[in-house]
Amino acid sequence: MYGVLVIGAPGAGKSTFCAGLTDIFTQTGRPFVTINLDPANDTMAYAPDVNITLITVTDVMDRLGLGPNGALKYCIETLGTNSDWLLQKIEANRKKYMIIDCPGQLELYKSEGELWKVIRHLEKAGVRLCALHLADSLYCSDPSKFISVALSTLATMVTMEMPQVNCLSKADIFSPEGTYDLDFFSYLPDVNRLLDLLNEVPGLEKYRKLNEAICGVITDFDLVSFVPLAVENKESMMKVIQMVDTANGFSLTEQGDIRELILNSKS
Repeated sequence: MYGVLVIGAPGAGKSTFCAGLTDIFTQTGRPFVTINLDPANDTMAYAPDVNITLITVTDVMDRLGLGPNGALKYCIETLGTNSDWLLQKIEANRKKYMIIDCPGQLELYKSEGELWKVIRHLEKAGVRLCALHLADSLYCSDPSKFISVALSTLATMVTMEMPQVNCLSKADIFSPEGTYDLDFFSYLPDVNRLLDLLNEVPGLEKYRKLNEAICGVITDFDLVSFVPLAVENKESMMKVIQMVDTANGFSLTEQGDIRELILNSKS
């Protein structure tokens, strides 16, 4: 059983990407099943086959008097308690590729967090997943915001403990008029090149040492890189799909024989 776990901040384009993925899989003839694990998502651009909104954030807020974040945490805790329900839905579609749309709150993915436990339960049952982390490319126009995106991406990679592909979504509307082009933000050759820009932001210049330490953390781990993603562009989508299929092992099943895979890699 293989699939992609679509994560990222609210507004990053997770549901739009899932909808684009369903279109491509339909055109290419790949069987798939869509799973919505965001109890606050009621305006999806696709029709989910499995939907957590049997219990919604709005219902929990009304019944228990919780705020939005507390209600979301309660919903995911409820899912964790009933994770066998989700596993049964997945096993009923075990020959299909899973597209799992997740909530955007970062705290749910921390080590031993609510969604972290659900994912571990699925992995123990033999579900092979790759996390696809989406970040809005519009944040590249502001060095302080982009550093925050890079840090949150790094935190997710460290705590999720699973293969992860990071994308800068909405690349088709990225403005090339900034200090650096999109390739710089994709490959991050030297985060410290942003340090001077960061120190020029009004109010941040007095935190020079803190800025250096933050950039140092990203550089020392040397894990974060991004792939530009434009959902409307088929070439962009196919590149991301290929990376995800390689990360979760699905591409190996397409080869049929591991020897053929090795020969192709040498040619």
